[in-house]
Order: sequence, then structure tokens, then C-alpha cells
Amino acid sequence: MVLFNMDKRGEISSTTLVTVFLLLIGFAILLFVILQIGWTGKVDREVCHQSVIYRASLPEVGGVREYVPLKCKTQKICVTSGFFGGECEEYKNAESVWTVKVSKGDEGKTQIERLIAQEIMDCWATMGEGKVAVFGDWLTQYGVGTVKSSCVICSRIAFDKEGLEKAGIDLDKINVMKYMYEHAVPDKDISYIDYLTANGGKMSIPRDDNIEIVDFDDYFNEKSNPETDAIEISQPLGKGEINELGIMFMQISTPTKTEVFKRYIEGIVGGFGGSFVLAPSVTATALKSPTTWIILAIIGAYEQVNTWGNQAITAGYCGDVSSGEDSIKGCSVVRMIDYGKEDISKYCSLVESIP
Repeated sequence: MVLFNMDKRGEISSTTLVTVFLLLIGFAILLFVILQIGWTGKVDREVCHQSVIYRASLPEVGGVREYVPLKCKTQKICVTSGFFGGECEEYKNAESVWTVKVSKGDEGKTQIERLIAQEIMDCWATMGEGKVAVFGDWLTQYGVGTVKSSCVICSRIAFDKEGLEKAGIDLDKINVMKYMYEHAVPDKDISYIDYLTANGGKMSIPRDDNIEIVDFDDYFNEKSNPETDAIEISQPLGKGEINELGIMFMQISTPTKTEVFKRYIEGIVGGFGGSFVLAPSVTATALKSPTTWIILAIIGAYEQVNTWGNQAITAGYCGDVSSGEDSIKGCSVVRMIDYGKEDISKYCSLVESIP
């Protein structure tokens, strides 16, 4: 009887052991799936978007917006392949890296194109689709100070080139524009290009040996060819290779000279109006003095000349995605850059994202 009980206990122990083992395997698989989905990145994007909307809702006067920090963290993505996957040299010892494992051959190539296209669209959506003023120096609205371009780096995408090569994926063949032209946005019956065009989207991409700019509005005017305009990740771009792509949002704006003049007149009327209420005799005397009007004329001229200079600066940043009057007013654009080079400083006076 004792021996029977010992066997029974042994049987229960073995069953429990198998159950625990299966639970651990199931937990490991679940954890692996969660990490692959990249929930952390999705949460970070939502936090970023909320901070963007909050800042944009604040008044511009007094530079209040500039004191509200953006909570936008750059998503680091390592693209690899294989059952266990490899690692990206750029992210060794880095924290919070989202590893994306793609399939072999053409299927893996398509998955990479989809990933980059989705990151472009997510960046545009997270930053308000160009519909809100996220950045800007309020003094420039009055013709004072120098306008600056501001950026948020949404994503950094590096590639395990050795692993991808073993999987039969040729990075030279990656063609994001063609993918965006031919494929629909998830859960929408509209292509990536059509969706972004409808929302006023603009982006720039590296192509051949230059930075080639693509305005979605021009895409259908035969200025870009989806069959040939590939994003050549490992081909020479300027000097050296692109080892890591950066997807960033850039925004810059400058008022027109008419808008500055209008604010100038409003300031004079408001200033003298308040002064007349508080000190009518002093104000009346000041208005009669030629010196007062000479000073006001100099200030007005300075604001107009300074605004003209700011418009030239703005056109320099936006002339590749806009033209004419649009380029001097400013732009909101998603740029795909070579993160490992000087492209960031080329396009951004200020970067407000968290590395």
C-alpha cells in the first residue's frame, strides 16, 4: 500500500512537471510574440502624439509652446532574418531595440518595404499630419529674429546585412515608393500614396547618388517613376553607404510680409491706444513728434527686411518639396535620411526627439 502511494505521488509529480514545462514554453512564445509586435513603440508613439496635440493647442504669443517639451522617443528598429535572427552593429549594447525578423527572398523584401512605408505613415500621423503648428518662434511672426527648422526623428532603421543576405534579400532592390504606390494602407481601401496625398503629405527619399525629393502631388505628373525610383539602401549615397535609415518629421514656417505688416499696425494702434488712456497728454505729444514716426518707420522697415530674409531661409529648407509662394511660407515634411551622415544637421536647426 505504501509502495502504491509512492508511485501515485511520482505520477502526479511527473504530470505537474510536464504541465509547468508546457506553461513555460507557452509563456516564452507569448513573450516572443509581444516583443515582435513592438507594443512599447506603439505606446511611445501615442505619448508623442498626445504631447504634439497639447503643444499645438497652446497659444503662440509669448513663446508658451516652446516651454512644453515633446515626449517623442525615437524608435530603434533592427531588421534581420532567420529563426533566431541576428543583430545590427549600430545597436550593440543599445536599449529598447525593436528587432523585426523578416522571411526569406521576395517575401522578406516586401516585408521590409512594408515596414518602411508604415514607419513613414506613422511618423506623419504621429506629428499631426502637417495640420498643426508644432514648432515655431513666435517673435518671427512679428518680423523679429531668425526662423529655424525643427525636427523629430521618429525612427532609426538598421539592417543585419549578413543575415539578410543569407536569407536571399538584396537590399539594393528595396523600392518603397513602388510599394506605397501599389499597396493599400492596412484597414483602408486606399494606397499609401493616395492616402498621404489626400492629407497634404510630402516626403523626401534618398535615390541613386543624391537625395531625391518626392512631392506626392508630383508623383502623378510623371516626375517620379514607381518602377525605377528605388530607395537604394546599400548603394553609395554621396560618400560611403547607408548603414542606417532615419525617418524624421521636419517643420518650418514663416509669415508673409503682409501678415507681419498687419501685426505691426495692430501693435501700433494697440500701443498708442493704451498709452492714450493712461497718459493722454504724453501720447499726444509723442504722436506730433517727427522722431516718433521716423523710429516707427525704421522698425517697420526692419521687420519687412527681416521677414524677407526668413522667407529665403524657409525656401532653402522647403524648396525641394514645394515651389513658389508655398516654399517661402514653410512646410511640414517626412524625410528619409542617411542617419549615419550629416543629413540631420543639413535639415534640422533643432531636434526635439528623445534619442
